[in-house]
Amino acid sequence: MKITAYFLGVFMLISISACKKEEASLSKKDINYSFLVAGHVYGTPDVDEIGFYPPFKDRFNDIQEIQDLHYAFYTGDVVRQASNQTQWDSTIADMELLGIDYHVAAGNHDRGNLFLDHFGQYYYSFYEGSDLFIILNTVQWNIEGEQKDFLISTLNEAENASNIFLFCHELIWWSPDSIFQNIGINALFHYPGSSNYWNDISPILSALDKPVYLFSGDLGATWAASPFAYYEYANIHLVASGMGRAEGSNYLIVDVYEDESVQINLRAIEGDPNSLGDITDFELP
Repeated sequence: MKITAYFLGVFMLISISACKKEEASLSKKDINYSFLVAGHVYGTPDVDEIGFYPPFKDRFNDIQEIQDLHYAFYTGDVVRQASNQTQWDSTIADMELLGIDYHVAAGNHDRGNLFLDHFGQYYYSFYEGSDLFIILNTVQWNIEGEQKDFLISTLNEAENASNIFLFCHELIWWSPDSIFQNIGINALFHYPGSSNYWNDISPILSALDKPVYLFSGDLGATWAASPFAYYEYANIHLVASGMGRAEGSNYLIVDVYEDESVQINLRAIEGDPNSLGDITDFELP
């Protein structure tokens, strides 16, 4: 009886182990593709450096080990001075070093002739399977004129899209007299006093019958700035991240699953990459 019980126990352990391995394997196979989102990658404004924020570059090996990582989206302020060719050369070299197809939503530090020389345009869209990606260029925190027309026409043609991912630099949904007032943006003096997000853009996005994710990157540069933020309403997910302050600097790894669901993974640049918790648990300060 003892021998029979022993072999039964071993069999059960093997079966449980096999089931766990199978579950892990299925979970891994369920991920269709992933992408990186990183804001304010030039880092802290207090140090005169060129290229990417050095602690972020120290994470390159970890990032490169992620399977099915298709894109890197940089949500603005990738250089310190838009007119400095040396800075652009160093930043582009770092983007190439990471070895992932990259896209940049221009920030206030980026806009200018050299940006257009490198990227050719400020706003555009493309698909990955049935997912729509839209890179935007917020002008004085607004999306208007020809760019607004482009956004509307692109969304009108996206009836079959599963997820819609938008990228811009400024937190165009933020204002100092709203529920977001205690989220510290990188440079309050850049806020123009208003934005057309809630009146013009939000109704367009909330009318869609599919999930919309809006990523911004104007956080995390200084101790006065919040490192990240998340807010969800209707079908819209507002996500912001950034780096430069030692504690809380971060990037995002977004997993898109075969069932079209999306998971946003917050990764700390300093220390344990999982130390910042789940960004979707973020509570407004």
